[in-house]
Amino acid sequence: MTYPYSRQPEWGDGMRTIPCVHNFLWIFKMTNTPDYNSANGAGVAFLKSLLCSAAFVGAALFIATDARSEDADMGAYDDVALEEVVVTGKPVAYANNATDNVMLEQKAPSASVLSLIDNLPGIFIAEGGTFGSDDWSTTISIRGFNVGLQEQQIGMTIDGLPNGNSNYGGGSKANRYTDSENIARVDVSQGTSDISSPSHEALGGTINFVTNNPNDEAGATAAVSLGNNNAQRYFFRYDTGEILENTHAYISYSRTDNDAWIGNAGFANRDHIAAKFVTELEEWTLTGRFSWDNAHEDNFQRISLGQFEENPHWDRLTDTLTGIPYVDQAFRESWSTLRTNYFIYLRASYGGDKLTADITPYFHIQKGRGDWAPQYVALIADGSSTKPSGVRDLHTGAGTVYGGSLAGGYSFVDAAGTPLAPTDGCTARLTFPYGGGGAGDNPACYEAGANPASSYRHTHYNKQRLGLTANAEYEFAESNTLKAGLWWERADRDESRDWHKIIDPRTSHKFEEAAYWRQYDRNFVTSTFMLYAEDTIRLDDLTVRGGVRKYFVDIDRKDNFGIQNDFSKNSNSDILFSAGALYNVTEDLEVFAGFAQNFAAIKDGVVEGSAGTANSTSNAAALAAIEAIKPETADNFDVGFRYSNDWLRANLTGYYIKFNNRITSIATGDSVGGIDYGGEVESIYLNVGGVKSVGAEASLSADVSDNWNIFSSVTVNDSEYTDSTGSIVKGNKVALASEFMMVGTLSYHNDKGVRAGVSAKHVGKRWGDLSNTDRLPSYTLVDLWAGYTLEMNGMTNIDLGLNVNNLADKRYLGGGTPGGYFIGTGRQVMATIKVGF
Repeated sequence: MTYPYSRQPEWGDGMRTIPCVHNFLWIFKMTNTPDYNSANGAGVAFLKSLLCSAAFVGAALFIATDARSEDADMGAYDDVALEEVVVTGKPVAYANNATDNVMLEQKAPSASVLSLIDNLPGIFIAEGGTFGSDDWSTTISIRGFNVGLQEQQIGMTIDGLPNGNSNYGGGSKANRYTDSENIARVDVSQGTSDISSPSHEALGGTINFVTNNPNDEAGATAAVSLGNNNAQRYFFRYDTGEILENTHAYISYSRTDNDAWIGNAGFANRDHIAAKFVTELEEWTLTGRFSWDNAHEDNFQRISLGQFEENPHWDRLTDTLTGIPYVDQAFRESWSTLRTNYFIYLRASYGGDKLTADITPYFHIQKGRGDWAPQYVALIADGSSTKPSGVRDLHTGAGTVYGGSLAGGYSFVDAAGTPLAPTDGCTARLTFPYGGGGAGDNPACYEAGANPASSYRHTHYNKQRLGLTANAEYEFAESNTLKAGLWWERADRDESRDWHKIIDPRTSHKFEEAAYWRQYDRNFVTSTFMLYAEDTIRLDDLTVRGGVRKYFVDIDRKDNFGIQNDFSKNSNSDILFSAGALYNVTEDLEVFAGFAQNFAAIKDGVVEGSAGTANSTSNAAALAAIEAIKPETADNFDVGFRYSNDWLRANLTGYYIKFNNRITSIATGDSVGGIDYGGEVESIYLNVGGVKSVGAEASLSADVSDNWNIFSSVTVNDSEYTDSTGSIVKGNKVALASEFMMVGTLSYHNDKGVRAGVSAKHVGKRWGDLSNTDRLPSYTLVDLWAGYTLEMNGMTNIDLGLNVNNLADKRYLGGGTPGGYFIGTGRQVMATIKVGF
C-alpha cells in the first residue's frame, strides 16, 4: 500500500583442538591481516569449516540412533511450566527475558501475541488496531531498533524457526502463526541475540514465541469473548490425550471479529487453525506443527503531531462515501490488508548423555494483498495489451494493459464514460484530505451531469519459503561443550500491482474484477545459508563462551514483463563473532558480560527500489552504487547481573550498541558523494553511517506473600545518529526510539481460583522525526484484569475473565514512521467465559 500522507578473548590451545572452531578462527585472523591477499585461501578454509560443522550435525544425528540415555532430554523446545518461567531470564551470558503467567493473564485472549511482551524491560509495542488487529500500524522497538513500515531490525522466530521477515510487503509477524492460548512463553534476547537464532534481520536481538505442547489427558476447551467495538471471539481446542503410543496431539480453531475503534467504518476478522503433535520415544522426540491464518484488516492512518494536537480522536480516515473520489481516497474500508499464511514444520530432537541434536524442515506459504483507492483512473503511456509470458492470470482480462508508466489520470466522466476535463479558470478547491487537490479533483469544476471515476489498487504479495535448521550440542568433557548448526532457506516472493475501475464511486468501493492496468510484476528469490559454531567452557563458578557465525544471502530479481534486466545482489556477512562470560557469585547471584556482532541482510526492497529503473545499459553508475552496498551490522555489548531466590527475582543490564552501515534511500543530487545517477533514477540506496545506543534495563519480581506478587521494569535508552546525511543530522536522537519506560504490576492469586491484577506502563517523551522538531508527549497506560476458575464435577473447570486495557481511555501517539504517527488504541474491554470438559 502506498501511504498518501507522504503515502574479544584470546583463544588458547584448548579451542584449537576443535577443528571446526579452529578453521573459523584461522579465517578471522587471516582475513584481518593487512598483508593477506588470498581470497581463495579464506574461501577454501571456510568451505572446510562449513562441511565440518554440517558433518558434525549430521554425525550427531547418526550417532544418536545408537546412543542410549536413561534420562533423555526430550528436545530443546519442549513446553516449560509457566510457573517456572521468571522474568530474570535464562542463565546465559547475554541479556534475555521471558514472559510469565501474569503477563499472559494481563491481555485478553483475543490480543495479539506481540502484546504479551510489552512489560518486559527494553520492549516497546504499539498496535493501532483493536487487540492488535492491524498489521499496518504495528510497531515494535528494542534499544532503538524497530520493526515497522520502514524498518525490520529485530529477529522473530516461532518455536525457534524464522518467521520470514516482519515487513508489511511480504512478511509475517508472530501473530500470523499462533493464538495466545497456544503460547507457552515468549523469550526475548535483547541486543546480543542467541547465536543459533535463524534470522537475518536481528540487529536488535530476537523474539522467540514458544508454543505449548499437547496436554497429557484428553479434553476440550471452548471459550467465548465479547468486547468493545463489536469484538467477538470464539476459541476451541481439543487435546487427544495419548492418541497413539507415546503420542499426544491437539487441534484448535479461533474466529475473531471487531470493528475499527476509531469512527464508524472499518472492520477486521481473522480465522486461525493450529495443530500440533509430540511423540516421545526413548531417546527421540518428534514434534510437528501446522498453522493456517486468514485475516482481513482495515487499516489506520498515520497523522502529524499537529493533527494529533488538533484532534487526538481521529486519524483522518473517513466513515462514509461522498461520491467525490479525492475525498473518498481516505475511506477506511478501502485501506485494507488481506493475508493468508500456512506454516508447517517437523522436528526430530535427540537427547542423550553427552549429545543433544535436532533437525527441523519447514514450509511456509503466504498470499496477500494491500488495498487503496486512488482518486483517479490512470492514463498509461507505453504499455502493452499483450500479456507477457511470465505474468500470472490473476485479475487480468482482455482490456488489461501491462507495464508502461503513469501519464496522468481523470476523476470525472460523462454519461458515456468519456473522461472530462475541468472547466477552464475554475478556482474552486477541496481542502480535505492532504491539504486539498486541484481543479480536476473538485466536482464544482465540472458541468452538471459529470460522474465520478476512480480506481481500486491492489498490491499483491505472494511468498513461498522452504527451509531447514539443524543444531547439535556435544559435551566433550564435563567442562567443555561444543554447539554447532546451520540454517538454510529459499524464499520465492512475487509482488505485483494492478488497478481496477470502481464500478460506481457514488455508492460503494466495489470494483471490476479484471484490472485495467497491471503496473508491474516482479519476482524475488532470496537464498540464505547460515552456519555457526560455539564453544562453552565451565571452570567452577565461571562459564565462558565464544562463537562464530557466517551468513550467505543472495537475492535475484526478475521482471516478469521481460522489460527490465534481471538483477542479483550478494548480501553475505563477514565472519561474526560473539563471546561472553557468566560468573556465579553465590547460589542466588550471577553476573554476566556478552558481546555479539549481529547482522541484517540487504532486503529485496532495496533491490526493488534501486533496480526498478536501473539496468546494465543505461545506468551503470546506479548499478555500481547498488553493488557497493554492504549489509547492516550491529556490535552489541551487555553487562549485568541476575539475582533469584525463592521469593525475589531481579536483574540489571547495561548495554552499548554501535549500529553500522545503515542503509538509507538518498535522492539524486544529494550531497552524499555528489553523484548524479542520471536517467530515471530519482533515488538510490546507500550505506550512510549508523546509530549509537547506550542504556540500562532492570526488572524485579517479588512474591510478597503466598498470594501477592509485585513486578516492575525500568528502561533508560539513549540512541543517536552517528553520521549526517540528507535530513539526518549527526547527534540527533533516533526518531521514535523510547528514552524512558517504566512498568509496575500488582497481581493476586489464591487457591480458590481467584486472580486479579493491575498494571501501569509509563512511556516518556520521544523525538518523533529525523530533525528532532516533534517531541511526542509522554503517556501512562493502565490495564486491569480479574478472573475466577470454578472446578465442577463432569467438567474440568469453568473460567470467567475480564480484561480492561487502557483503563483511563488515554489518547496517545504510539508507533509509526518518522514524522507520521499512529494513534494508540483506546480503552478495550473484553469478558470471556471458558469451559473445559
